[in-house]
Amino acid sequence: MTINSALEQLGKYREKHFEMGNRVILADSGNLYPLDILVVATLNRSLCLLKGFIELIKAQNFVAAAPLIRLQLDNSLRLSAATLVSDPHKFSMNVLEGIPVKNQKDMKNQQMTDFYLVEKLAERYSWVKDVYANTSGYIHLSEKHIFNAMEPGEKEFTLNLKITDVDAFITDEIYLGAVLDFQRSTDILFDYVYGWAYTKDNPGKMAQYLSQKK
Repeated sequence: MTINSALEQLGKYREKHFEMGNRVILADSGNLYPLDILVVATLNRSLCLLKGFIELIKAQNFVAAAPLIRLQLDNSLRLSAATLVSDPHKFSMNVLEGIPVKNQKDMKNQQMTDFYLVEKLAERYSWVKDVYANTSGYIHLSEKHIFNAMEPGEKEFTLNLKITDVDAFITDEIYLGAVLDFQRSTDILFDYVYGWAYTKDNPGKMAQYLSQKK
């Protein structure tokens, strides 16, 4: 797969955001619940990140694009938290009122820190830990930014340094890996959105699921 073909495939996710949003809103005869608001907000943020990520990759600005993978994964982490609590609607209202997810507890009385949510999500998607750790390094100034600004020179014990807004030292393999990581982070989000839409249309099954989780 080439970078262009991967970007083309990722670009199709734009319409999928609208499809998933409609699925949620129209479920249960259009009745609206607090979790719907959280889901729509998450899809909106995801769509904005999607557009920005694609444009930054096309512009060969990997340093700016890489943190967006971490932010997209953050969408999935926080939405997944709604499946860990006994009352997802109360959880959603807490988020709406400005209470951080990390300050809330799941149905097992565990604080839902990022570390905890990553551990729980990795039970379903084993690759999450590595991507979370790798992309978190792009949020704060770190060794990743240093390595993105230099490469060994042609002569021994020399370095090539750069200050530009266009990548000079990023390989096609790294670009392609980043696009695929963004895509599968978005796939997780869609999994949870679809799960809520299905649950909304089948409330009895949610009650059964929650009783099994206790």
